[in-house]
Amino acid sequence: MGVRLVDSYLSKLEVRRTVRNWPSEVRSVVDGYREHTTISHALQKDAIQNGWSARRYKKGRDWMFTFELVSSGKKSFLVMTDYGTTGLTGRVLKPEEYEMDLPGEEKWGRFEGVAFTQPRGERTLGSRGRGKFIFVGASKEHTILYDTVRSDGSYRFGFRTVNKTESPVVAYDDDEGRNLIEQMTDDLFKPLTDVGTRVIIVNPLDEVIDDFKNGRLIRYIGETWWGLILKHNAAIKLRNNGTEIFATIPEEFDLSDEESEHIKIWKVNNHSIRVGLETVRIKNLHIVSKSNKQIPEDLRGIAIQRSGMKICSIEPRYLSRDVAHGIYGYINFDSDTEEALLADEGIEHYSFDFRKSIPGAIKRFVEDELMRFAQEKLGYGVNKRELQRQQQRNAERRALTAVNNFARALGIGAGPSGGGGGGGGGKPKKIRIQMTALSLPRPSDLRVNYGETVSDINIRVVNDNERDIDFRVKFFLRFYDKLIKVFDECDIQLVAGSKSDYIGPFEETFSESNYPDKGKYTVVAKIISLAEEDKGIELDYKTKSFYLEEEPPKKGIFERIEAFGFPDEEPLKYWIGYSEFGSEKGLILYYNLDHPGYFVISQNEEDLAEYILRIAGPELCRYDLMQKEPLLFKEEQKEDPQEILKQERNVLGELVYKFRRGEI
Repeated sequence: MGVRLVDSYLSKLEVRRTVRNWPSEVRSVVDGYREHTTISHALQKDAIQNGWSARRYKKGRDWMFTFELVSSGKKSFLVMTDYGTTGLTGRVLKPEEYEMDLPGEEKWGRFEGVAFTQPRGERTLGSRGRGKFIFVGASKEHTILYDTVRSDGSYRFGFRTVNKTESPVVAYDDDEGRNLIEQMTDDLFKPLTDVGTRVIIVNPLDEVIDDFKNGRLIRYIGETWWGLILKHNAAIKLRNNGTEIFATIPEEFDLSDEESEHIKIWKVNNHSIRVGLETVRIKNLHIVSKSNKQIPEDLRGIAIQRSGMKICSIEPRYLSRDVAHGIYGYINFDSDTEEALLADEGIEHYSFDFRKSIPGAIKRFVEDELMRFAQEKLGYGVNKRELQRQQQRNAERRALTAVNNFARALGIGAGPSGGGGGGGGGKPKKIRIQMTALSLPRPSDLRVNYGETVSDINIRVVNDNERDIDFRVKFFLRFYDKLIKVFDECDIQLVAGSKSDYIGPFEETFSESNYPDKGKYTVVAKIISLAEEDKGIELDYKTKSFYLEEEPPKKGIFERIEAFGFPDEEPLKYWIGYSEFGSEKGLILYYNLDHPGYFVISQNEEDLAEYILRIAGPELCRYDLMQKEPLLFKEEQKEDPQEILKQERNVLGELVYKFRRGEI
């Protein structure tokens, strides 16, 4: 970073430490884990990854990890101990020694510090410095005790607790430490004697104790660490009241190589993918389908394994629910790829940022192999047209989100709300539909979750003409452009200057079995003339949209993206796309399905999203130039065509760059 402005003053002036609300910090850590999983699951994952990272032998010889529940009087303790490890090596560091990231041997210093990692190439499974706080957060007293024995026989005891404005730690070596742990626990815990490390959670949360006793914790271990159990015969066990239970690979996670009528297998080994200037090396992709069995939810999909630990799963995207719920497996990588993946891994170790190049390439590879597996081994008759439509919808949604985020960051346009109706704006039509606002589960929130109901689905028609009108009403629900349900379809004659009765109200409850597709749903109403002079002409339409199990797009300058085949005439057939103002005073971006440039990239979601952005970038510039005070163009640039083209090139390049890097 170089010399900062204040550096020379820090040693001269009286400075004060920033006060932190430590209980709030712990809650923030816990909440971060809860977004992905339960506290018990997070607890076992961080504890075991700490122990495995400290193993003495690379292949885990003599390594073991135990969880034990101990009770005494009104207090209970969850004890987590690793064996066959190095113990928490290193010194008790002074604050100034934390100025640099700590080398691998300073394990005690990293355990006591916060968010100190190892240099690249020395990173362990965890290496983020948050695990200790899930241990603290799992304690009703926000307190953990820990002791360690190193290979030279030295002993150290310490504890961490959390008060309002501080998180104090202590450390005492050898006999002082041995005496202190016995004193603090009334001789319930004797000092550790074997080389290794022990962490004791004081008064664990009730949910942690329940998961320990009811078998969920041992299940979590098997689901997360089956790779270590299978490859290294890793011994991980729970101990309670003298009874021991060893973690095993879940029986539903059968990785046998033998196929049968109901079991099909797909394997890819030692495969490389070129991603920019880097190479992703896949050691194993193993996919299994059981057509006669629904796989438990925690095992479904293809688990991304890193160093024997499951991070998250990639779900089949374009397969039916029945087929997808019978598929499971894993993918793992060489050490260089694992190291590269760390940069894009979620801080809690339960996710990857699939917008980034390497995780995104891995996800696309797995999804492509899943589809090939389904077609070649399962005889899955994929509707190629529907598959392309879904890929197209996903690309459009990604492009819409990216360009609106980009424009918003530049301060351009507030735009639409992401839902709402079409067909409005301007002077009301003489013959028109009135659609009431949908009654959604939460006011002003267009997201609908499974189990929730959308109600007040109704319309009526107004005839302000001076003559009677004959028309047909079509009132239905669609998923993007796919018809899902017809609410009503009828012919009506409406006398001049009157309003029809309401059609409805209807309501719809959304369950996963009836509505497996997640995304944008739209209530649509159309009226079509039945009069001889204009029969078949659409007189009016209205729409209201919401999003099932998906967050609606954020506000932005672009309302939506639509695709259609442009007319086969010059110059329109040469256009790849354009934009115009929509009913919500934002831009609607259109692109040409009949352009040869579209055919080349239409099968790849990522490339199609970029293709759309290459249309959106110049349209964003055009919109900005139309404003009285443009943000992208200086006054002198507006009068110079070369400068306009140059700035447009810069904007487009930045837009595509940030999209490909997952920054928007």
